[in-house]
Amino acid sequence: MPVRFEVYREGRRLEQFEPVAAYVVGPESVPITGEVAFADGLLTAGRSDEIPVGLSLLWDAGPVGAYHLETARLQPRVRPYVLNVELARLRLMKIMQKMEDWNLFDYPRADRFLAKFKEAQDLFSDALVKLDEPAIAAQLSDEALARGIALSDELTAFHTEVLINRRRQANSFVKHIFGCRVDCTVQNQKYREVLAGHFDYAVLPMPWKVLQPQEGVFQTEVVDSWAEALGKKRMPLIAGPLVNLNENDLPDWMFIWENDFDTVRELAYEHVQRLVQRYRKAVSLWNVVGSLCTNRAFTLSFEQMIELTRLLVAQVKNVLPSARTLVTISQPFGEYHARAATSVAPLLYAEMVAQAGINFDGFALELEMGVPRQGMFMRDLFQISFLLDKFSALGRPVFITSCAVPGRSSPDPGDISEGQLDPAQAGRWQRPWDEQLQADWMEAVYHIALSKPFVESIAWGNLADINQTLPGGGLLNDMFQPKPGFERLQQMREKFQSWQKK
Repeated sequence: MPVRFEVYREGRRLEQFEPVAAYVVGPESVPITGEVAFADGLLTAGRSDEIPVGLSLLWDAGPVGAYHLETARLQPRVRPYVLNVELARLRLMKIMQKMEDWNLFDYPRADRFLAKFKEAQDLFSDALVKLDEPAIAAQLSDEALARGIALSDELTAFHTEVLINRRRQANSFVKHIFGCRVDCTVQNQKYREVLAGHFDYAVLPMPWKVLQPQEGVFQTEVVDSWAEALGKKRMPLIAGPLVNLNENDLPDWMFIWENDFDTVRELAYEHVQRLVQRYRKAVSLWNVVGSLCTNRAFTLSFEQMIELTRLLVAQVKNVLPSARTLVTISQPFGEYHARAATSVAPLLYAEMVAQAGINFDGFALELEMGVPRQGMFMRDLFQISFLLDKFSALGRPVFITSCAVPGRSSPDPGDISEGQLDPAQAGRWQRPWDEQLQADWMEAVYHIALSKPFVESIAWGNLADINQTLPGGGLLNDMFQPKPGFERLQQMREKFQSWQKK
């Protein structure tokens, strides 16, 4: 029997409802395979084994925003649950968990948060008393959820401030903090000048599709020119992923080998060797491999994922023993795992890579969101902080190699999707996206990330609105004029540099 929910809006039960980006969730908020459907006035989520599960979906919580939220884990039963109640229940549970993890219950300046938490709890308690009147319970829960989301963002900001000050006092920030990912196919002098003059380092993807469009045919000119230009500026460079098993990065001719792991492994091995030998003098940090755990392009077993990760990292070290290496965790919230039974949850893959004796130096994370694409629906600041905390126990530093949200609330014909991505369908952070809100989000998320002692650096995902991955995602427009996000990032960079000089 699946877990069943009644869905309410403004005190009225919905007879029609379209669950957006919905999937089943298991223990530790890990997405799992299962069916989600709305029929006969009920939203159902479940599996054939009838284990306790939750539901995660895009949910409009009112003025505080619309986010991908999840319910608590629930036992299947005859009587339907109220979705509104269960969404509020989990948020309040996670707030309590994080207040304990962050030691805020005994923190001197946290009293005001405790008072707000009690108010939200009291509202939720009133909702539980009214479960025999589900419409009223839903309204009370909606208010409790809205207050919970607002409170969790306040808690995140407070905890961020505390940890940032600790890192500042300990002088534990690295020298090169603020970077930007660039598009190697953009050969524009102004583009390069802005990058070299206003960032600490560059992230240069090396898409296999661009470098080897046909088997045995290598076209490295676009990457060569970037490596040469950045080398002249003595700008540190993170290169890669060298091998990214994503259908958008792989050359078409590779797919004839999708069921031949031995050949895929040999081709990847040779490709990595070639790149490291060619760019060994230009690259500071090698992002070796990405998208293995998603199993989107090729279907690998878990053992093959670990073997390929180990082999390619070792190959970089063989060619260049002093090389520093990263392993990318793509789609770190893990939605893909609910769709592909052969995939591996991102944290499980990260844990196994960390424990498998692989000689790598850190994880690369990608945090792009705000568009209706798998893995990119909106999360609130609390959820982002919650996610990053999961990497604290893995014993490796984290490098955020791409962080981005849209700079507009409508489709963008100039982005790589050619206008197919509509930010309005992916949730919202407080209000519809604009350039100022993009800058505000950037500042908030950068501070959250850099408050974590294991996060070394962070790079914005698009320098300019040229081939940008998200609608209006660049820090410059298509005429290379700075947007508010560019100005905000320069202010943060100056602030952190001043701290390092003291």
